[in-house]
Amino acid sequence: MDVRSIPRLNDQEAHRALELLEEYHCKLTRPQDKQLRNAIERVIKIFKCRLFQALLDIQEFYEITLLDESKSIQQKTAETLQIACKWENSPPLSGLSYLSEPSTNIAKQTLFTTVCKI
Repeated sequence: MDVRSIPRLNDQEAHRALELLEEYHCKLTRPQDKQLRNAIERVIKIFKCRLFQALLDIQEFYEITLLDESKSIQQKTAETLQIACKWENSPPLSGLSYLSEPSTNIAKQTLFTTVCKI
């Protein structure tokens, strides 16, 4: 495979990173490409899984914290800062378990496990 045929990634095209990785993966068709193809498949699955989890975390944060009319601006600010600190120290992959009900976490974890089978 000629890697020069794959477009280079620049700052303006960063949003296309996954798409470019998938295009590269599709071009790996020779038998000797099998190990690299499998490794890239694993990277793609992990990335999609983490992205999906991050999106779930953002949606949950939005619904539980920001849309809750019973919470004051101060409480929303404190919870938002708490989330920011948590995500700065570790990416938003572990969920917002301290904010949500156990049944929500079980359903969320089940969905996450189903989507993210690696």
